[in-house]
Order: sequence, then structure tokens, then C-alpha cells
Amino acid sequence: MYQQYQAVPNKPHGTLVIMAVMASYYFEVFPLLNDIIGDISSACFSPAKVLRDFELQRTLFSSFVHGDELHLAYNLSSLLTKGIKLEERYGGKAEKFVLLFCLVSVLTHGFAAIIAGGLFHSGLFDGDVYYNATYGSSGVLFALQTIVLGENPRGNYSFFGLQVPAHRLALTEVGLLYLMNPSTLNLIVHVSGILAGMLVLRPTKVINMLKYIFGFNLFGGFSNFSDNNRAREGRRGEGRNTPRLNGKRCVMTGLTGEQASLNGTWASIVRVLENGNKVVVKLDDETTTRGEIAVGRENVLPI
Repeated sequence: MYQQYQAVPNKPHGTLVIMAVMASYYFEVFPLLNDIIGDISSACFSPAKVLRDFELQRTLFSSFVHGDELHLAYNLSSLLTKGIKLEERYGGKAEKFVLLFCLVSVLTHGFAAIIAGGLFHSGLFDGDVYYNATYGSSGVLFALQTIVLGENPRGNYSFFGLQVPAHRLALTEVGLLYLMNPSTLNLIVHVSGILAGMLVLRPTKVINMLKYIFGFNLFGGFSNFSDNNRAREGRRGEGRNTPRLNGKRCVMTGLTGEQASLNGTWASIVRVLENGNKVVVKLDDETTTRGEIAVGRENVLPI
């Protein structure tokens, strides 16, 4: 990354600012920054938290959160590559790229929340796609890549030795990432990143496409979260979704009272209780005297 940065005559200052925020948050360099973004349980992206609880800050803050050094390094390297090209295209105006990054982050996770919620409420998918959580800037990187390639769609790119046409590169990467990590929610976020990039490039075409594909059923369905919808969520929690939660890693969130200190801590789901509204988790902290505790289903974010 340093060699790539040094080789560029016009330095991508906006990209560097975003990279610095990501690295500073991960290594906790500035406590105030971590206080603003919050811990992983309050920053990660969850369709249920965005649509049901209106925690809209997750659509932006989740792009700055990374799981480990490898995850951070890969995304920083990819961001630098795309940022160099886009900032040069914008005449070196750093603020334009920073605004673009924030815009496509909100669009990407907004699309992902709507699509995941629509699939869940339609009955096509179980609760994993709606209640699970994810984090990282990969969806935003797909949006930026779509913008880079969309303005110059000709030519081929080498992808692990394969020559892939520019207009199919993003979908090829999405497919490979899904094979490496078959997570439906991550797949939705990555595809949503492509949609967000397309929206920035050609807004009229994308809006018409979304209205044609989703319009009536999806947006009409979200206009009223009735008690019947909530009851249906509960029934799904008792059915096929229940076994898939057992053994999953999760982050505690939204706890109050004596359990409030556990927010942001990691645990493993031991079992889901019969009514589907409560789960038993085992905390990672071996020193705790609590051991296994029962919490509400809404207080765990499986990741």
C-alpha cells in the first residue's frame, strides 16, 4: 500500500482520511472516535436493527468496523486502489470522495436492509437473513468498483489468472466471495453495493428497475408493520430458524439493568427456548459467574 501511495503523483487525501478513520477505530487510537461510532454491537449492520428499530447510523458506521487485521488490511488496500482512480477523476477534490464514500455506504446498506427484509417477510428466507449482522466496507468497495468500471466498461481484467470483461468483474468477485463464505446476508450486501454504484452512475435506470422488480410488493409491505407481521416473525423463530442459531457466535446488544454491562461482549448461542423469543448464550468471559444466561432474541446479533 505504501509503495502504491508513493507511486501516485497526486496523493488521494480523501481516501487517506477514510483509511485513517478505519485504522484508528480498529486500533482504538482516539477514544472519542470509538465513542462516536460505538462498539461492534451498536455499529455493525443488521437489517432488523435498521428497519425495525430505525438505527440508521449502522448504514454508515458498519463500513468502518473490521473483524481482524487481515480483514482491515485487505479492505484498506482495495479502498486505496479505487480511491486513487476516483479522486484523480474528481480533480483531486478530497471532500468529493469522502462524500461519495458516505453516500454509497448509506445506499448500499439501505438497499441491503430493504432486500433482506423483503425476502424475510415474503417467507422466501428464514430469520438468518433478517436478524443476523455483518460489518466491513466490502459492500461499499463493490459500489466504488462499479463506479470505476462503469465509466470505462471496456477491456478485460485479470482475475486470478482469468480474463474477465470489465462489466462482469464485480459479479465474478461476488460469486467467488460467496463460495469462500456462503453467507446470504453478505451476498445481499455485496449485490447491494453494485446496485448503489449503478444508482450513482445511472440513477434513472436503476430506480425504474427497482420499481419494476420490487415496487408494489416490497415497498407496500414495509409501509405497515402490523401485529400479524410480528406474529409471523415469532412463528418463524420457533420453526426452521431455531436450529440454525444453535452454536452461532453473537454479540450482545440492547441489554438493560444488571445485564447492561454485557453489551458489546461476545458469546455463543447454546439453544433457543421453546417460544422463540428467548435464547440461552454462553459468554466468552470465562471469569464471569453468570455462565450461561437467558436473554431476549432481540438482544443477540448472530455474526
